[in-house]
Amino acid sequence: MKKNYLKIISKTILIACLGLFLTSCEDGADGINGENGINGEPGINGENGENGLGFDDLVNYGSVTVNVAGTRFDDVPFTQEREFRFLPSDYGGNDVYFDDSDIVFGVARFFNSFDAGHSNSIYAQLEVQDAGLETQSFHFQISFAGFSVVSEDLKYFEFYDYYSSNNSDVSNFSITNYSFNDTTNRITYSFTMDIEEDNTTGNPLTISGTVDAIVLENLENRT
Repeated sequence: MKKNYLKIISKTILIACLGLFLTSCEDGADGINGENGINGEPGINGENGENGLGFDDLVNYGSVTVNVAGTRFDDVPFTQEREFRFLPSDYGGNDVYFDDSDIVFGVARFFNSFDAGHSNSIYAQLEVQDAGLETQSFHFQISFAGFSVVSEDLKYFEFYDYYSSNNSDVSNFSITNYSFNDTTNRITYSFTMDIEEDNTTGNPLTISGTVDAIVLENLENRT
């Protein structure tokens, strides 16, 4: 009887110790998160995509580069140069017209997309009178439809003007480096003219540039 009593006491003590042990083994507080690792190096850029459908057709006929320099109507000097590369949807804006000894070249180009109406475009027309003769002379006109001038002060304005070498407010007009290949229909020349105050800026203006284009002949217009 005494032995059984001791066994019961021993079991009770063992169970109590085991419970105390399990209680002391509860999870401790979470530790501090470790520092983030260093970012990996950027991946290699993918290959450039192909030009959109019809892109080559729009730029295969050359371009017109125009430089406009003067003073804004708020008396801030400016210089803006743009290359107009995109052919209009109407090929009549990129043609050559023969009239006896005279040749007329009309070159229209857009700065971005021809699908934007007639904004941001130019039209340059050169008439060569008595072409190839000693009496050869030039008449030139250029029109702007939304030619944007953007300055470093984050201000801009646009030209919607027309200028002709025959105008009384035009001076120092010059055509240089004129060349026309009647086999390839490539026309190249440089132009420059000074404009008096009667323009968008209200101040004297200098317009210069180059034309390097392939023009098309409309057979119905040949005389």
